[in-house]
This record gives sequence, structure tokens and C-alpha cells, in this order.
Amino acid sequence: MTTVRRAIVFSFFESYLGVVLNLVSFVLLARLLTPAQVGLFSVAMAIIGITQVIRDFGLVNFLIQKKDLGEVHVSTAWGMALILGGTLFAAVQLVAPLIGRFYADDSLTGIARVVAINFLILPFNSVCLALLRRSMNFQLVMRINLSAALLSTIATLTLAWLGVGAYALAIGAVLNNGIVAAGLLGSGAASRLLRPKLTAWREILGFGGPLTVANVITSASVDINDLAVGKILGFQSVAIISRAQGLMNLFHRDFMVAIRNVAYPAFSQANRDGESMEAKFILSLTNVIAIAWTFYGFASIFSLEVLRLMFGPQWDQSAPLVPWFCLAGAASALVNLVPTIMLAAGHSRLVATTELIFQPARALVMVAVTMVFRDLEIFAIGYALVSLASVPYFYAFKQRCLPTAVGALARAVARNAALTLFSLAPALLVVALFRPAGQALGYPLFFACAGATCLAWPLGLRLLGHPLYGEFMAVLRARLARKGGPAA
Repeated sequence: MTTVRRAIVFSFFESYLGVVLNLVSFVLLARLLTPAQVGLFSVAMAIIGITQVIRDFGLVNFLIQKKDLGEVHVSTAWGMALILGGTLFAAVQLVAPLIGRFYADDSLTGIARVVAINFLILPFNSVCLALLRRSMNFQLVMRINLSAALLSTIATLTLAWLGVGAYALAIGAVLNNGIVAAGLLGSGAASRLLRPKLTAWREILGFGGPLTVANVITSASVDINDLAVGKILGFQSVAIISRAQGLMNLFHRDFMVAIRNVAYPAFSQANRDGESMEAKFILSLTNVIAIAWTFYGFASIFSLEVLRLMFGPQWDQSAPLVPWFCLAGAASALVNLVPTIMLAAGHSRLVATTELIFQPARALVMVAVTMVFRDLEIFAIGYALVSLASVPYFYAFKQRCLPTAVGALARAVARNAALTLFSLAPALLVVALFRPAGQALGYPLFFACAGATCLAWPLGLRLLGHPLYGEFMAVLRARLARKGGPAA
């Protein structure tokens, strides 16, 4: 099995088990915490999330992408990470009371201060994990991250059950990063962290500076949803949107993290070796949307059923929003890897320019929609429309540095559209014949539809000659060969 395939397998294994843990956590927390408590934590994380990208400062991307990475670069990244992390921790501690007063809830002050402890841990974690990913050592990354996710999830659920409320989520986030740090230390992954320096700060600043500005704007535009809705419509509305987006984020965030974690170092290696980056991009995109579109389609058709199964009937208000967020996710699947490949090719300034234009416009649109309409479904529709508009926009910028193989892209889109329709056809037929209007399908029929989709999808891959089917078979043959089974 090639290094990239092995990395993808480990990254997917980490992602899938992480999704399972998140699902278990979501299901139980939805019954242990009130919508207001969930919304409270979401607002706190949105505020902290804006500062998170400042803490990173492009250091991770620099360490993975740098062609001739030396010890001086690692030491400088380590030193800069420590300075940024300490500064941001102190800043959040100081402004936390202002956050509580702005939202008229003193709990936000304490929650923000707890979550800010992450800034003291993340400098160590981010540099070590970047070096592991650069060397494609995803097996160790998987073991550490999954251990941290499992232990922190148990702690969060225990604290929520004991009545700690939104603080359970904040403490769980800190524990997760603390356990990752312990795992990195215990595994020897910190062996390359020498004495912190600032020798190469100009080189890192030149790469990470524009990218950081763009990431701050991007984070603010994404988090402005929770911030604006929380201020204008209240914490419960934030929670309703959060639950609706949660289904989209199962793929957009959890699944795509596994893809990007491998894609970025793989694209960067292809760039260093002088290989065709566009061919790798089209292949990666083809495989991503094969999974994404079927997932989003199923979640859109059965939004009420999935929400009730996962969170209970108290979250039914989120169901009408889910199809719109899934449409947004389907559009985003087409562009998720565009900044990744541009960055891997060394075009960090162009990536920054792309984000600096688009993201403020998106933020302004979403705030305006919230203020003018004060309606959650219209908010979701606006979110979907902006995501659809992002597709031609991002490809126009990619064209400036890495021309797109338009024919290959069109064929990938057409093939995956056919795959999605084929996979969902049994479920659509059942819904048309048996589901009463505005009501949930019975669980026996719902699970039958899920099973039919799971069977139709790989059959569609084979019938359509999809490259993802070849990837699956290559992994299977490699596993059989290692076990002494037939290689054919």
C-alpha cells in the first residue's frame, strides 16, 4: 500500500471513530443540556474561534509545506507559537468580563476563561502534530487524537450528567488538548522541539502573515452566524441552527478534516517532486464529492428522522433548516480542496486575497439577513445561496495559479451526480409512497432506506467505473496480501 493510501486509511479511521464519538456525545448531550446551554457554549466557542487562527499564524501550514525545512524553522515556529499562545490567553482573560456584559450573561465570562486555557497547550500540540503530518505518520496521530477524544468525551458527558451545564463542554475541550499533549510527550513526538528561537521569524511571517489575516476574516465570517444570531435572536436560536448545521458538519468538518490532513502534505509533496498537482486535485475532488453528495442527499431527505433519532423531538425546529445547510455543504464540497492545493503550491498570498474578498461579503450578507428577516429558515436559505456563489468564485482564483482541467472536472461532477441519484433512488421511492406529508417515516422503513442506500452506493461506484471503487479495491487487496490471502 502506498504511503498516501496508508495515510488516508489512518486518517479516515481516526475521522470515522471521531464521528462516532461525536454522535454519541451529541445524542447524550442533547438530552443532558438545554438548548440555551448549548447555544451559550456555541457563542463562547465562536468568540474563541476567531482568536484560534491568530494563535496558529500559518505555522502548521508553513511546517508542512516548506521544501527545505531545517531545525531553525522548527525552533522559530515553536517560539512564535509560545508567544502567540501566551498573549492570546492573557487577552481572553482580560476581555472575558466584557463578553459577559455584551451578551448579558455572566456565565460567558467563566466559560471563555476556561476555554482560553487551550492557548497554553495548543502551541506544543500544533507544532508536534504538524511535523508528524509532514512525515505522513498518521498512525501515531490517529492513536493520540482518538485516545484524547474518547477520554474527553467521557469526561464531558460525566460533567453534564452531574449538572455542570455548559461548563462541561468547555472543560471537555481543555481536557482533549491536554490529553493530546500528554500523548505527544509520551510517544517521543516532541523530540524535534529544541530551544525556542525567533531566528527565521521573517520567513514565517512572510508565509503566515497574509494567511493569518485571511483566516481571521474567514473565522469571523463563519462564527458571525452564532454571534449575530445569539445577540439578535437569543441563545436558543443559536442552538437550533447549531443542531441543523451539525448534520452538515459531520461531513464538512469531521470527514473533511481527515481528507485535508492527508491532502495538504500529499499535494505539497507532489509540488516538491514536480508531479502534476491538477491530476491529484481532480482525483481527490472526485472521491470527496462521491461521498459528500450521497451523505447530504440522505440527510436532506430524512432530516426529521435523523434529528429525532440523534437528539430527540425537542429539536424538531431544526428539521426545516437541514436541507438548506446540506445544499450549502454539497456546494462547499466542490471548493473545500481549492485553497488546500493553492496553499500546497506556495500561493499563500493568493489564498489570502481570495478569502479577504469573499469572507467579509459573506459575513455582511448573513448579518443583514439575520437583522432584516429575523427568521431561521431564511437565514439557512441565505447561507445556502452564499455557498453556491462561492463555487465559481474560488475556481476563478484557482485558475490564476493552477489552471483547472475543466473537462475532467465536468466529468467528475456528472459522474457523481449520477451516483447520488442512483444511491438515493430506493429511499426516494419509499418516501414518495409511504411517508405522510410533514411527518417522520417510521423507524423500520427509515432503517430500510438507510440500508438500501448503503448497498446501492458501492454498486453505483462499480457500475459507473468510479475511481473511488478502484481505491477501495487497492486497499482491500493490500490488506489481503499482508494477511497471506489472495491478492487478486
